[in-house]
Amino acid sequence: MAASPSRHCSGQTRTTVLLPSPPIAEPRKPPPFPTVPTCPSPTCGCADTPEGLDIDHKSRLNGVMTGYAEHVLVCTGKDDWPSKIEEDDGGDNLAADLKELFGRGGEFANPFHNVSVLNSSFPSSVAPRPEVQNSSAYLLPSFKYVPYLPRVSFDSVRAMAKAYILPRKLHPVHDDLSPVHRDRMLRDDTYASLLPGVTDVDEILVLICGHGGRDTRCSIMGAVLRQEFEEKLASVAGLDVRTGPVKTAASTTQLSTGADKEVEDEEEELGARVGLISHIGGHKFAGNVIIYLPPGLVVDEDGTTHPLAGHGIWYGRVEPKHVEGIIEETILNGNVIEDMFRGASKEVAPPPKEGTSPAPAPKRTRRRLILCTLLVAGTVLYTVGGSSDGSHASTLNDETFVPYKMTSRTALSPSSFVMTVVPQTPNPDPPYLLPGSRRWRHPLWSVEFKQPEVQISRHYTPLPPPLEGSDTAITRGENEVESEGALRFYIRAVGDGEMSRYLNRLRPGNTVHLRGPHVGFDLVRRLGAAKRLVFLAGGTGVVPGMQAARVALDGYDDAVVSLLWAVRQRCEIEMGGGTSSERTTVTKAKRWWWPFGHEAGPTELRGDDDGRNLAPVARQLADMKKRYGDRLSVQIVVDDEKTSFGLEHVQKALLDTAAPDHNHTSASVKAPIKAKPVHPGTDCPLHDQALHNLASEFEAGSSPDCRCDAIHGVSLPGKNLFIISGPDGFVTHYAGEKLWRGGRHTQGPVGGVAGRILEQHPHLQKEWLILKL
Repeated sequence: MAASPSRHCSGQTRTTVLLPSPPIAEPRKPPPFPTVPTCPSPTCGCADTPEGLDIDHKSRLNGVMTGYAEHVLVCTGKDDWPSKIEEDDGGDNLAADLKELFGRGGEFANPFHNVSVLNSSFPSSVAPRPEVQNSSAYLLPSFKYVPYLPRVSFDSVRAMAKAYILPRKLHPVHDDLSPVHRDRMLRDDTYASLLPGVTDVDEILVLICGHGGRDTRCSIMGAVLRQEFEEKLASVAGLDVRTGPVKTAASTTQLSTGADKEVEDEEEELGARVGLISHIGGHKFAGNVIIYLPPGLVVDEDGTTHPLAGHGIWYGRVEPKHVEGIIEETILNGNVIEDMFRGASKEVAPPPKEGTSPAPAPKRTRRRLILCTLLVAGTVLYTVGGSSDGSHASTLNDETFVPYKMTSRTALSPSSFVMTVVPQTPNPDPPYLLPGSRRWRHPLWSVEFKQPEVQISRHYTPLPPPLEGSDTAITRGENEVESEGALRFYIRAVGDGEMSRYLNRLRPGNTVHLRGPHVGFDLVRRLGAAKRLVFLAGGTGVVPGMQAARVALDGYDDAVVSLLWAVRQRCEIEMGGGTSSERTTVTKAKRWWWPFGHEAGPTELRGDDDGRNLAPVARQLADMKKRYGDRLSVQIVVDDEKTSFGLEHVQKALLDTAAPDHNHTSASVKAPIKAKPVHPGTDCPLHDQALHNLASEFEAGSSPDCRCDAIHGVSLPGKNLFIISGPDGFVTHYAGEKLWRGGRHTQGPVGGVAGRILEQHPHLQKEWLILKL
């Protein structure tokens, strides 16, 4: 029986959207599927749309989707997960295993073959041996179902990656790799024999983002939409809506071994499954829905192929009132609804090898779904406004790399520079800004740059935008492109740093690729009522310190920030390096005794002149000093001049409880105040130092809840923050080594200089939280 056209919408005219004329002469092709402008109104009752959700109804949807080669959909049987799905069940889960292989720095990581790992509410199949803990996974848009991935062995996960997920052909950027290296990154069909029971997906899949651990909007809307789709798929489309595990053979002796087989079952009805999935991007567009229509779907008894067979159609801003129309137009009639459309994906078959004939089309049966075997070469991504090559989305997102153009580069030293990049596709609402403002959304965040020559990526933190009204910034034109989404980065090329050396070779006009934002520690909730921040930075590690200082000083009128910055050469703070007589804006602070005959004392950065001798980063710090006065202290040491921050300097910064007298501008005029009360933070994931040992600095925009008891007279319990940022050796020296656990860089216990200070002054453990970046 074929899926018949809907009687309610039979009068709807199919249209094909033609692209508007682009600025270049070459015309683009229209999308390869029929479309309708809007979703038809429902003809029967539907659930009410939840109220009070902050949904973006203004930004464009078309093309706002993540580019990917494959979705790996893990069957968990759960409706929600932690913000980072790999942390579910203490990190013992299939998503964590897959991210270990395909995540940043993983064995199979490849920016040109993006693999998106998602959790789903679908249950896993029951293993032939029930005592074996098992996971199942869907591979989309390959339309494969892998029923048996025993948790007792990592071999099956690697086998799935090699047999079904890796590309069959590498991007040309890999041409210079050795044959052995290239083979490791390519698909190998022989691994399919290790995976019993792999089948083609012959059901319609409706996936709805319902990740409450990431965003409340998706959680609320997802639950309502799932119920609505399940009801309407049965009543409007007459489909068999299935909720249990996918049925498989009873024992491994009855299972196929990965070979795709044509199924001839004349009695079986077309089925559908509706599931909640984890974060896919675009929470502000909730509800987010992806509809996967299997390759063999036909629309009539004559075997006419469904126009969207083999596609995954992404919709945004879906409400319960749209569900009937989506089923009618997209699932039954094969039309894409333009005003809800985010994008589409489809697997493509590679051309036949030279000297061979194309494989014959599989025989069609009378079943509603005709299963056909496709050799996957990649994924085609479509938008109504044109097609994409699938290597990236058009605007900045945390799943795929997008192109930016370098517009300026200022050398500070032979190995360090400041560069500005601008997105090639303008985005009036970048994800790192608060809606309708130019204020940053997150206290700490970074983006990744990729090195396409060797397939690696590294995190870099953007410099905060220059302060509004800053004369030194405006006269040097640093605000000119801020409205275009420009980002500035302070980068130092190190001898063995493949990524930094690659960036050092680039010049204005070159293209770079960014992914993000990646959200760091929530400093606001950790500070709470405690308003002291000490930030110790090595080299380019000062940039997150500038982010943190802006957050604390703009957010609290009584906040006090001490920024301790260690640089290698004076030219990183003064243009041309300067001489002793020319250092007009950096003055000597109190000199501590240095046993080897060198001055160990730091210098204090002032903000009381125009800073025309200062390098860009130091100049921006001077602007901040001018803005915040005594509430911000910036001390600098220079490695080439044999100055450094010793234990006594750090200890003084932590023990200093003086607050600025706002009637003065001199840093030497201070009035002691009584420290604000803080909570010891026992068993609180925000304030307990011991619990941070296993924490990663990346919190994905969803920090844990505070579990501190209420403190009388204090609305927000908190701790003062001591943050150390810089190269690994710098962080280890001052705060102890960060440790790799479960594929994540975790904080590890406090050691180094900070550990010795805590031993000498145990009371600081109750007042201060130490974080490593």
